[in-house]
Amino acid sequence: MLAVVGSVRFSAFCQSDEPKVTRYNGKVSQQFVMNRDTPIIDHATGKRISYETYDNMLKRSPGQYKTQPVFDKYGKASSFEIIKKSQLYVQQDGSVMNNPDLMPEIGEPIAPFVMRGLDGREYDSEKLRGKYILLGFWVRYEKPLYTLASTKVISNFVDENKKKGIDIISLGTTLNTEEECLEAIPKRNCGFIPVPESYGFNHRYKISETPYFILVDRKGIVRAMAPHTEFSKISELVLR
Repeated sequence: MLAVVGSVRFSAFCQSDEPKVTRYNGKVSQQFVMNRDTPIIDHATGKRISYETYDNMLKRSPGQYKTQPVFDKYGKASSFEIIKKSQLYVQQDGSVMNNPDLMPEIGEPIAPFVMRGLDGREYDSEKLRGKYILLGFWVRYEKPLYTLASTKVISNFVDENKKKGIDIISLGTTLNTEEECLEAIPKRNCGFIPVPESYGFNHRYKISETPYFILVDRKGIVRAMAPHTEFSKISELVLR
């Protein structure tokens, strides 16, 4: 078996006229395990290769390649790809930045997802057509990023639209387990339904800054995107 550790850096910047969120310069590391039966994709060709071919590539060019997980619509690492390090945003400490060029784009359909909320419900993007969806990408529900101030702008946006008859399905990804979510989420309205152990979606959508938000319209099209410090790009939209 081979353990693959993926690291991603995140940051959030403060601006005077936006919600104040402390800058986060940490990195997140997760371990994913692959074996001989795990699907492996050659990034250069887009084709599946055998474990033997993969192993030979690493032996022929030691230190030139990196193996990284590929996340499916359930936010799980269902396969892996081998890619030249020269094509990645590799930092001096070995961590890899998500490529912002690969993030969802406004005006394009959101890649499908199936999330299971803390409420026990399954949220399938294909079955949510006809509703607005607000996807919030977090690391953990804890300070300095997760605070009353940081969630109030979200709950206000959802509540104000609900008064107008517009329901928004608001979901928040996190590394937290279900037990940790129950402990971290207060009884007050935080503006979203927590999705325990769903950090794989941050990888799937190449989120490189957190907290980050994507608003999807009734047709499944990305309507707006913004980091928390620029949430007004979303909250000031007039939804119909």
